Amino acid sequence: MFMNLKRAKLIASGMAGCFLLIHILMFAIFSLNGVTPMARFNIFSICFYVFMLFAVVKNWFRIYAVGTYLEVVAHMILAVLLTGWNSGFQITLIGMNVLAFYGEYTGRSLKLNQLRMLPLCIFGMVLYLASYVYLHFNPAPYSIPAKTEFFLSLLWGAIVFVISLFVLQLLVVVANSSEEKLAYQLSHDKLTGLPNRYYLADKLEILKKEKDDYWIAISDIDNFKKINDTNGHGCGDYVLKRIGDLLASKDVLCCRWGGEEFIFAGKPEQMEQNPYDFLNEIRKEVESQNFEYDGKKFCVTMTFGLSESPGDGNIDDAIRDADEKLYIGKQSGKNKVVRDRDIFGFGNLAYQDSLTRVKNKSAFDKMVESLNLDIQHHTAQFGIVVVKLQDVDSILREFGQEESNRYIVGACKLLCGVYVNSQVFRVEEDKFAVILTNRDYYDRQELFKTLKNRYKTAAENSNDAMHQYQSTCGMAIYNTTDNDVAEVFNRVELVG
Repeated sequence: MFMNLKRAKLIASGMAGCFLLIHILMFAIFSLNGVTPMARFNIFSICFYVFMLFAVVKNWFRIYAVGTYLEVVAHMILAVLLTGWNSGFQITLIGMNVLAFYGEYTGRSLKLNQLRMLPLCIFGMVLYLASYVYLHFNPAPYSIPAKTEFFLSLLWGAIVFVISLFVLQLLVVVANSSEEKLAYQLSHDKLTGLPNRYYLADKLEILKKEKDDYWIAISDIDNFKKINDTNGHGCGDYVLKRIGDLLASKDVLCCRWGGEEFIFAGKPEQMEQNPYDFLNEIRKEVESQNFEYDGKKFCVTMTFGLSESPGDGNIDDAIRDADEKLYIGKQSGKNKVVRDRDIFGFGNLAYQDSLTRVKNKSAFDKMVESLNLDIQHHTAQFGIVVVKLQDVDSILREFGQEESNRYIVGACKLLCGVYVNSQVFRVEEDKFAVILTNRDYYDRQELFKTLKNRYKTAAENSNDAMHQYQSTCGMAIYNTTDNDVAEVFNRVELVG
């Protein structure tokens, strides 16, 4: 917030001091020109602004704002009625209206209740018009020399100009500061201070346009659920903050991807090291850190999945590739950087569905084995989404195998387009399963709603019969009462 108590007191004191000097000057001018009522009024005004300085010290901002406005309006009306319209005192009302709304802004910023200046400004304008009408029919009882009126008009014009310029410039600074702060909050994670997925989306768009070679990596804190369950969520936040500080010190774009997951993106030519060595050094640095929370010391490790892509490569495919390599690292011992999926035996075609190119039933069974081990070690945190296509058999009978395949592939692409950060498996000819972890796990409700809406939209609005997907979907989340993955899978209720 731009305005704070210290800054408000400084500005208010400065204004009260300026008004005090102005009224000392006005006392001298009115005394020299024999306008005795105004000279006396300025004695009151001098005392009033001495009190206003005291009010600022006591934080009586509401009294200060309302009192100052009423004093200036009273001074203006009395001076105009006594000395005439040509003295220029009425000009001060313009400056005071500007200051009044600045006062309301300050009051709102400092959470002061019932500080509404609009009614006072309307009241001041009514008095302004009334004084003009009165002087039209009734001459002023006092006259000021033309030379004095000339200099007074210059003085009031300069004062109003300075006040208006100050407040408007202040509002520009406030608006700019607020926009910058809002932009930062929208683009950065509050806990770690790292950029978030929205910031990354803009950077990825730039990568797409530049069409240079790039690399993307996704990393995950190993056994983070166990850290939370053992030491509490406060400890989890502490670990995330420490990791975030470490990653922020690296000269590469790193964002918090969701939960305990982080994503990196960069160009090889902008780095002194190759991406694999760079990530491996981060991995070693994390492993060597000493973590301590509430007197308990522990170690933290991270696993990385690295995808290197040519400039014309699809970024979503690169993210999915990095994500799959991350899980390969998780399934093969954790605390490593995976650049080549084949090195751990997960890259051969035996685990890929030949039609849709997603993982097949064998890969799903392998994933189940890994998740069951996590359940046994009390580190599991996942969900399962199941999608079953309803009319594959009827399409096959009516349109043939080729159209049936096109229907299945289209439905699979829609599914993969929603769950970009999860592994998708074709577990039966007309059934798919998605294992939700990390970012997609945390966004599961929103993503599941998106999935159902997209299938519904396709079924109702597509002009192509092979894109009018009739499906049922269901989701179940692992909880600590589940003994294995099968229990989670069996809880999935498929609905249209």
